Amino acid sequence: MRGLYNLGNTCFMNSTLQSLASLDEFNTYADNCVKLLAAGDATANHSADADIAVQLNIVLEQLRPQASRVSAYSPRALVNSLSKKGRWMASRAEQDAQELFQMVSSTLQATMRESDPSLFNADFLANTAPIENSIVSTASSSSSCHSANSAGKHPLRRRCSTSVCGMPPFANPLLGMAASRIACVKCGYTAAIRHFTFDNLSLTVPRARHTTVEECLSMYTVIDQLDDFKCRYCAVAATLAQTMADIQTCRSELAELDAASKRAARKSAALATLIDHQHQLEQALSSNPEAELKGIKLVSPRPGVSTKQTMIARTPKILVLHLSRSIFLPTGDTIKNTAHVRLQPLLDISPFSTTGHINTGASRPISGPGNSSGMASADSYARAQHSNCLYRLNAVVLHTGAHNSGHYVTYRRVLPAADSPSEEKGAKPEQPWVQGGRWFMLSDTETSEVSIDTVLGAGTGYMLFYERI
Repeated sequence: MRGLYNLGNTCFMNSTLQSLASLDEFNTYADNCVKLLAAGDATANHSADADIAVQLNIVLEQLRPQASRVSAYSPRALVNSLSKKGRWMASRAEQDAQELFQMVSSTLQATMRESDPSLFNADFLANTAPIENSIVSTASSSSSCHSANSAGKHPLRRRCSTSVCGMPPFANPLLGMAASRIACVKCGYTAAIRHFTFDNLSLTVPRARHTTVEECLSMYTVIDQLDDFKCRYCAVAATLAQTMADIQTCRSELAELDAASKRAARKSAALATLIDHQHQLEQALSSNPEAELKGIKLVSPRPGVSTKQTMIARTPKILVLHLSRSIFLPTGDTIKNTAHVRLQPLLDISPFSTTGHINTGASRPISGPGNSSGMASADSYARAQHSNCLYRLNAVVLHTGAHNSGHYVTYRRVLPAADSPSEEKGAKPEQPWVQGGRWFMLSDTETSEVSIDTVLGAGTGYMLFYERI
């Protein structure tokens, strides 16, 4: 394995790059982004995002497994490109691995917008493998031929092949979709489930001596209670009750007036307006409380209790988990949560994902139960794989030291050539989740092979990189 030179507090970047380089889907994605740029116009080819994409792709090429031991590589050209977009990169101060990851992810996504202007379009939904019966919406180059200088001069002047230029927009393997629901405990109303995309999930690590990734995911998808929620249904219902009371009052006052008087005419007009409002409110309650109510000012009821839950609705090809270890003290200080997070080589996220069953009860999960029985077995793995919910751990970024200082290293999985599918004439193992490959520890320029047990027992994981099986 090839290491990376530390150019001054850049261990956070080196660890992230080594992790990304371990992901075949990400390598293909980054390469496709550069090919799209090569097929684009000259203006786009010289943007800050384009420079980063090109230099990133060069580094990824350099970090591919080597047939023989080679010296470390200097990612200086990439650092220079990143510094043009993020001034914090130029400061050479210690930075955060997740922040660098998000910058890389957003930059590559920006290069795709030339052909795919929106994340929230049909192409994304169509090109990303869904969870079975998932909810969509509801209501209630080679390493030896480049150097940092020569490769970075005019990397986009080559033209891509016809097949690449003519290819449709490709999906970002980092993107998944989550579903969020808020339900009122008082009336039971559930607003339309909101969907949003993500390229990584930030999970709070519990304050405990030992925990697991599954427990962190459980905290992310737990049903939370909100005490200051303003329910739309309750507001419409309260407004209807007030309107009906106003109608009754108006009728009583009208009965005491001279029918021929101007005051009676004004009162009749007011009554007609109230009756129209009543019909609008009743229609909204019966069909869509979120509908626009023309001319009606809603009564604002007292905030009530509601529940909120978020679950994974569409799984990404690459699942990136950020284990948030920040503890905020009453004094305003921040310290690091040193809880030991036990890892497993496989991760089944079925319990944290939606299915075709929708629950609208405020105290019940959005969807479930999932496909997982809670027991790790060949059958449970097969069910999770069928539902696009089974992942294999491919890289781990660890942080040692205090909250505001320390060092980042990476554990990276490498698949030996003998185990490569291409060497097996396309044959697929009956159980694709069976483990294979070797693990390496990379700390800037230092590299060494380690056992899988060392990786799983490290405990100080900060970012986890999984590939869907």
